[in-house]
Amino acid sequence: MHSAVNLRVSFNALLPWLSRLLSLIAVVILVGLMPDIAGIDPAQSIIRARAGQQQLLTPEALQAVRDELQLDRSATQRLWDWFVGAIQGDLGRSWIDNTPVLDSVVKTTKTSLLLMASTIGISAVLCFISVVYTIRRWVKGKLNLHHNALSSVLVALPEYVIASILILTLSIWLGLFPPYGWTSSINIWMPSIALALPASGLFSRLLNDSMKRVLNEPWVITWLSANVSTFQIVRFALRRAVSNLISQIAMILIGLTGGAVAVEMIFSIPGLGRLLLGAVKSQDLPILQGGLLALFTFSILISSLSLFVEKLILGNALTSGKLISSHSTFSFTKSRAKRFASISIFGLLAGCAIWALFRDPLSSQFMRLEGPSLAAPFGSDAIGRDLLARVGTGMLSTVHTGIFATALALVVGMFMGFFTRYTQGLIEITKGVPYIIAGLLVAGLTNMNPNSALISIVLVSWAPLAAHCASLLREAKAQPSTHLAPTWGTSQWRILRHYTLPYILPPLFRHALLRLPVITLSLTSLSFIGLGVKPPSPEWGLLIAENLPYIERAPQAVLLPIGGLVLLGIAVNLLFDD
Repeated sequence: MHSAVNLRVSFNALLPWLSRLLSLIAVVILVGLMPDIAGIDPAQSIIRARAGQQQLLTPEALQAVRDELQLDRSATQRLWDWFVGAIQGDLGRSWIDNTPVLDSVVKTTKTSLLLMASTIGISAVLCFISVVYTIRRWVKGKLNLHHNALSSVLVALPEYVIASILILTLSIWLGLFPPYGWTSSINIWMPSIALALPASGLFSRLLNDSMKRVLNEPWVITWLSANVSTFQIVRFALRRAVSNLISQIAMILIGLTGGAVAVEMIFSIPGLGRLLLGAVKSQDLPILQGGLLALFTFSILISSLSLFVEKLILGNALTSGKLISSHSTFSFTKSRAKRFASISIFGLLAGCAIWALFRDPLSSQFMRLEGPSLAAPFGSDAIGRDLLARVGTGMLSTVHTGIFATALALVVGMFMGFFTRYTQGLIEITKGVPYIIAGLLVAGLTNMNPNSALISIVLVSWAPLAAHCASLLREAKAQPSTHLAPTWGTSQWRILRHYTLPYILPPLFRHALLRLPVITLSLTSLSFIGLGVKPPSPEWGLLIAENLPYIERAPQAVLLPIGGLVLLGIAVNLLFDD
C-alpha cells in the first residue's frame, strides 16, 4: 500500500515533465510538416529569399533547389534526420545561406537576452515606483481611492507604436539616440524602453491589485493592533502579493525574449525574434526549428524555475492548508467619479462610432494628408479618405473582434489552468511563441484564411491566463476552508462552487479585462504586417500600418486608433477598479 502511494506520487510529479516533452516534440513536428500541411513548395520561397522577388521560378531552378536541399525526401524522413542531428548537437544548416543553425541561434539568443536584461532593469525601476506609491496610499488610508489608469495606458500601447514614437521624438526631433542599429551601448536604450513600458504596466497593475487584496486581509489589522512595524507588514504583504504572480513574471520574461519581434525589426536588432520572423517568411525550416527549440527550452526552464520559486516562497502552506487570505471581489466600482469617468469615455467612443456611420470611409474626397477641419474633423489619410469615418467605422469591428478573442482566451485558459498536471508543457511552450510568429505559422498552415489573425491570437493569448489560473488554484486549495472541506463530507462540486471559483474568478476576470486592449492591439498588429483583414478595410491595425510612414506630417492618423484603445482600456479598468 505504501509503495503504491509512493508510485502514484512519483507518477504525478513526472506528469508535468512528460507533458513538456510531448508538447515540445509535437510543436517541432508540426513546424517540420508545415509545408506539407499547407500544400506549398518551400523551394519557391527559398529562391525568392536568395535572389529576390523578381527571380524567375523556372522548373529547372526549382528542381535544382530541391536536389541541393534534398526536399524531395518525405517529411517523415526529414524530421527523423533532424531529430538525430539535434540529439547529437547538430541543428543542421540554413536553407538560405548554408550557415550552421546552431551558430545563428546562439548568436541571436545572446542579443535577445542582453535586450531582455536591460528591459528587466527598466521595468523593475518602474514597478518599484508604482509599488511605493501603492504603499504610501495604504499608509495614508487611501488605498481604495486610487486607480491604475497609467498602467492601463502602458499596457494598451503596443511595442511597435511605442518604438515608432520614440524614434520620432528621441531620434528625429531631439537627436538623442540613433534610430536603429546594434553597434554600441547607446543602441540598447530605445528598444529597451519600448519593451519595458508595456511589461511594467502589466506587472505593476497585477502586483498592485494583488497588494490591495493582501493589505485588506484580516491579519493586517491584527498585526497593526499588535504594534508590528509598518515595514514588517509591507515586507510580508509584498511577499504574499508576489507569490501568486510568479507565473506572470515568468510569462513577461519569456515574452521579452521571443516576443520582441516587432521591436527587433523596427530597430534592426539581430535578435532571436527577428531571426524567427525571417525564417518563417523564407520557409527556412532548419532555422525555424532551431530557433523555436531554443525559445521553447528557455520558456520551459523559466516556467519550471517560477514554480520552484513559488513553492519556496509559500513553503508548506501550499500542502498543509494554512495559507490564509481573503477573497477578491469583482463588481462595479463604488466611486462615483470613476463611474462617471468610465461612462463618459464609453460615451465619447460610442459618439465617434455613431458619427462615423453617416460618413464614407472608403472614398477619396479630400486632399491627401489634409489637416483637421470642419469638413474633416480628424483630417484625411494619404489618399484623401476621411479619417473620422475610418477611425469610427474601424472601431466597431476592431473592438468586437478583440472582445471575442479575449473571451475565448479566458475560457480556454481557465480550462487548461484546471488541468496543469497534463497541460503544463503546452502552457509553457505556448507562452514562448511570439504572437507575430504564431500569426505567420497559422497563416502558412491555413493558406491566409481570413480568420488567421483571430485563430493565432487566441492560440497564444490563453497561456498567461492559464498560468495565472493555475497559480490561483494552488492558492485556493491551500486555504483552510478548502483544505478541510472534504473531511466535513463536502462534495467536490460544492467545493468548486463555493470555495474554489469565488477565489479564482475575480482576479482572473480582472486579468482578462487588463488584457483586452493587449489582445485587441495584437490583432491590429497582425493586420499591421498584413496577416489580418485586407485593405480597404478601416480596421485599426491597417490604419496604423497605412499611416505610419506619414506620422511626422499627420500623427493623428496613427495616434487616434491607439488613443481609442487606450481610452477603452482605461474605461474598462475604471469601471471595475475597486
